Amino acid sequence: MTMISSRVRFVRTPLWRALPAAWNLSAARVALRKVFRGLIAGSPAPVRGMGAILQVHVFPVLRLAGFVALAGAGGLPGGIALGQVQAGGAPVGVMSYSAAEFSTTSLGVPLVRPSRLVRVVGAATATTVTLTEPDGGTVPRISLEPHYLEVLGHVDGKTTTLVGQRFEIDEAASSLAAPGTLVIEGDSLLNTSASTVIAQLVNYRVAIRPHWTLAALFGTGLQAKVNAAAAVAAADQVLAWDGDSYAVYYLRSGAVPQWRNVATGPTNQDQAIVPPGTGVFFRRQANALSFSVVGEVRVTPFARVPAKPAQLMATGFPVDASPVDWQMVGSSLTAGTSPATADQLLVWGDSAFQVFYLRQGSALEWRNVATGLTDYANAKLFRAKGAVLLRLQAGAAGTTPFPLVQPVPFSP
Repeated sequence: MTMISSRVRFVRTPLWRALPAAWNLSAARVALRKVFRGLIAGSPAPVRGMGAILQVHVFPVLRLAGFVALAGAGGLPGGIALGQVQAGGAPVGVMSYSAAEFSTTSLGVPLVRPSRLVRVVGAATATTVTLTEPDGGTVPRISLEPHYLEVLGHVDGKTTTLVGQRFEIDEAASSLAAPGTLVIEGDSLLNTSASTVIAQLVNYRVAIRPHWTLAALFGTGLQAKVNAAAAVAAADQVLAWDGDSYAVYYLRSGAVPQWRNVATGPTNQDQAIVPPGTGVFFRRQANALSFSVVGEVRVTPFARVPAKPAQLMATGFPVDASPVDWQMVGSSLTAGTSPATADQLLVWGDSAFQVFYLRQGSALEWRNVATGLTDYANAKLFRAKGAVLLRLQAGAAGTTPFPLVQPVPFSP
C-alpha cells in the first residue's frame, strides 16, 4: 500500500470553494483566523453535541452566523478547533500545523474534505454501486478528481457490518456510466474490504469524498504555502513511506511551481493523494512555517488494513489516541519477548524515533525499548496531527495481516 498514490485525475479547487455551500464562508474565515491568533477567551463551559469529544469542557471562542469554533482543553489537542456550522450538519474542524526551520515533522490529517454526495446505495454489483436520489431525480455526477466511497450507516439504523469501510472510485469509468452509477476499483490496495463485499452495500448510506492531495494540503503554483526550489535539497519535501522506502516529493520552482517526485522527474505530482489514515514526513527548509487545514470530522468508525510489513499511519479523528484506542492490544498483532520478534511502533521525535514493541506476557503490553518495563498501551502515542510507523513481523506485501478499526472516540 503506497502512502501517497499518484492518480492524475485532480481538478484543483481552492480550499474555501471546496466547503459546503451552506457554510457562511465570510464568518468562517473570520472565526478560524481568530482561533489561531490565540483569541481564545472565556471560562470553561459545556457545549451541547461536542462535549463528549473532549471528555471535559471546552472554551467558547465566538459565534458568527451560526458558526461555533471550539478550542480544546484536556482531551482535544492544542491547535485544533471544532464546531458545527448548521444544525444537523457534519462537525467541522480546523487544525493548525507548524514546522520549524530545517526540521522534519511527522504529519497526519484526520479531517476529511467535505462530501460531494451522501446517498443510499440502491443497487450494487461486484464492481459498481448505484446511488438513489431521495426525490427520484438524477444523481449528480462527481468530477474527475480522485474520490473514495466511505460507508456511513444502514437505512435500518441497526446494521453496522460494513460501517467505516472505504472503497476507491474509478472516476473515468464512472463518468461513462449511467448517472448515479459509480465504478469501484475492486483491486485497489487502498480498499479496506475485499471486493466481494461491494455487492452487499445495498441499503447502506455512503459518502463520496474527494481525497486530500499535495496541492490541496500544501498548495501549489504561486499560491503554494511551502518553499519551492529547482534543487531538491533547497525545496520543502514530503516523504511518503511505501512499505519499503520513502518516495520523495518536492515543490519544483518555475513559472508555475508544481509538486514533483524525485523518481519520476518532470511529471506533475500535484494530484498525488494522501489516503485516509496515512501519514507523511514533512521536511521544512528555510524559515518556519504555519498553516491550517479545514475539513469535516468523521463520525463513524475508521477502518484500516495494513497491507505491507510497515506503514506510516495517522489517526482517523482529531484527537490523540493510544494503542488501546486503536484496538492494538489483544488483536492479531504479533507479540514477542524481545523487539526483534514483536510488532513495533516507531514514534518520531524532533530528530529520532522512539521504538515500542508488543511485549508477550501474562498480559500484552506496549513497551518502550529504551525505558524497560513501563506499559504504554494506554499512552497517547498517536498524536492527532502526527503519524506513527507500524512495523509488522508478519504479512508480506499485498497481504492483509489483520483488520484494524478505530472506534469513534466521541458522541456526535
